[in-house]
Amino acid sequence: MIFIQEAFNYGIPMAAKVRPLVNICIPPALREDAEAIASQEPLVHPAWAKLEQRGKHFVIRTRDLEDITEVSDWARAALVEPIAPLSKRQRQAYQSILDRTIRYADIVPIGSCHCLAMAWRERPLRRGTFARGDGSIKDIPKAIRKSYSVPH
Repeated sequence: MIFIQEAFNYGIPMAAKVRPLVNICIPPALREDAEAIASQEPLVHPAWAKLEQRGKHFVIRTRDLEDITEVSDWARAALVEPIAPLSKRQRQAYQSILDRTIRYADIVPIGSCHCLAMAWRERPLRRGTFARGDGSIKDIPKAIRKSYSVPH
């Protein structure tokens, strides 16, 4: 089996690797913010066209790493430099979106408030808290050791 990074190193087209279908859930606390971005013309990013409602939640289903970058960057920028003061519920919702994107992709902070998804993870991480309330991202290997140290 060839992993994404190996395919990149060997020049194999990325289309040869089947990318995972990822569901990123956006909590109801961010409904207005997500709808506002999705309704903008022209569309800010193609990821927002994939926004669909399921019950009280919104879900973005994607196989594209750029969509993961867009959603994680949106969440991190809102945590670090909010337009308006965030309620505790909103802050936790943005933090959970950032956690969900970190589960599936290797997210690297860029500057003080932006981030970039570099590669898909070989396997999704188990649930855990990888983002802090201030938008900073924890040391993932250290966080994995702590959360995975409990025997099954």
